[in-house]
Amino acid sequence: MTPTRAATPTQTWLNAANFLPPVTGAAATAERLLLLLHYGINWDTGWVGRRRELYWDHHLPDRVRVATYTGGADLDRWWSTVATDLESAPSTKEQRLELSVLLREDSIPVLTLLRENTTALVLRTRIVAEAVQALRSTTKAATSPRRQK
Repeated sequence: MTPTRAATPTQTWLNAANFLPPVTGAAATAERLLLLLHYGINWDTGWVGRRRELYWDHHLPDRVRVATYTGGADLDRWWSTVATDLESAPSTKEQRLELSVLLREDSIPVLTLLRENTTALVLRTRIVAEAVQALRSTTKAATSPRRQK
């Protein structure tokens, strides 16, 4: 009997937005990298947390796109550039493991999509993040002890 694998962090987040049509190949890799980037940001003390109003429309897409040019043709360098710019780092062992696997994917197709389809990929990341937040809010409300009226 083969042991079942636990869902990766990005699979868990994507499950919250299961209404989105799935993407495959390089697009799936790009999407998962952006999710890990987003969820690795230090929102409490980092500069991005103080500039949230411009995050989705300016900071995230601009830095993702620029890093595809300055990071060369290599996902490792792209990640280092954009993660440093946004002060992002995987916060769990599972996130680090998934990132290490994704960074070994074929760089050129992923970087091309990150450069040419930035808006669509960032939009999908935002939709997933909002779905995760809504799910967390619903779960928290359902489990919090409240007095019934």
